[in-house]
Amino acid sequence: MARRRGCWSSMTSRRRARRWRLSRTRCAPPAHGRYSPSRSLARTERSAGEAKRTLRPVRAAAECAKARRGRHVSRRDAEARSFRRGVLAPLDAQHIRVESACIQSQRRTPGTEARVIITVTLNPAIDQTVEVEHFTVGDTNRIVASRFDIGGKGINVARVLKELHYEAVATGFGVGDLGRMIEDQLRDSGIGCDFVYIPGETRTNLTILDRSTHTHTVLGGPGESVSESELAQFLHRLRRRLRRDMWLVLAGSIPPPSDPAIYVQLILAAGAEGALAALDADGPVVRAVLEAGARPTLVKLNEHELSRLGASTLEGEDEIIAAAERIRDYGVPNVVVTRGSGPAIALTTAGDFRVHVPEIAVESAVGAGDAFLAGVLLGLKRGDRWERALALGAAAGSACCLTHGTQLCRETDVWQLQSRVRVERIHPIAASSGTPR
Repeated sequence: MARRRGCWSSMTSRRRARRWRLSRTRCAPPAHGRYSPSRSLARTERSAGEAKRTLRPVRAAAECAKARRGRHVSRRDAEARSFRRGVLAPLDAQHIRVESACIQSQRRTPGTEARVIITVTLNPAIDQTVEVEHFTVGDTNRIVASRFDIGGKGINVARVLKELHYEAVATGFGVGDLGRMIEDQLRDSGIGCDFVYIPGETRTNLTILDRSTHTHTVLGGPGESVSESELAQFLHRLRRRLRRDMWLVLAGSIPPPSDPAIYVQLILAAGAEGALAALDADGPVVRAVLEAGARPTLVKLNEHELSRLGASTLEGEDEIIAAAERIRDYGVPNVVVTRGSGPAIALTTAGDFRVHVPEIAVESAVGAGDAFLAGVLLGLKRGDRWERALALGAAAGSACCLTHGTQLCRETDVWQLQSRVRVERIHPIAASSGTPR
């Protein structure tokens, strides 16, 4: 028998969807009982030219739950999608409600927040690097090359993590127009930012690079002062971001007139949320933090910072290890000491290690310690053992020395250098008390 024009079986899917919408607007099903949104109407063809409506439960309740969590879908798209699945579910406003505050969290997979590394830069800066052939104190030095980069130890850590394709959020204080320029550059490179802005202007650090000796001299500005209300606002915003097993990197100097107590508050806040704190600061700041009772998960220093912590010059590897042991006596589980071109020392919960960095032609060592810390944290977040994480950190720090000024590292250099890093265990030595560990 020939099919009658306009019958259900001869319609295209678009015409079927349109007719269904028109029929539903004329006679909407009740919003309770068997016709509630948790059930839907399914069409089955019983004979040619005739369609009958039957009821069967579908997954509309789950779709409602997704909508309540913020999943956005238009009414037309939802109906067309349901029709393609063979389900014509009556949708109302609560099915497609949009909650903009939840859209971003809906896109994240569970636990994504804990995989983010947050860096704190309380005293950001603009780094100006000038290169001279032979730097002579008390004489006129001709500048061969000069460049400007955004700076601050925490910001450098975030930049290296982004270069290695790991998500980082840079927090701290932004100051003036230069502070907004720093945030714009970070966001353009894909780094999340959450700065509290204070009046004044961002400080400038001057780095003098001597090409003949491959040494650099840093002249650091003091930075703007931070009030109690601005500090309280920053602490409040940071606590809202902290999650369990998340790394919080506290790096760099402290703006005046603040004291190391601000790092103590941040470490305690991280511990209260189950986060892990990594402290990278000068020796006197580290000593004040430890004496105040704060216990970061990781303390990273270079050889000069470690000597200033004890107010004495360290000669030889044994004295460096003994000084790092005194930091562990405060209850710090992991201590890492970088030594420039010499082997780094790492006292960790998995053992004590000596990290031999590869031999390279050094262009500039600015930011190498920050890159080392970023590589170690990245390795630990990936689930690597301490040996492999330290190798990645040494590769990132070495790669940073291959670039001019404060450009930090390139990803290709990091992966090429990682295989050239050698990590070995250190035999236990006698501590300052004379007893072996």
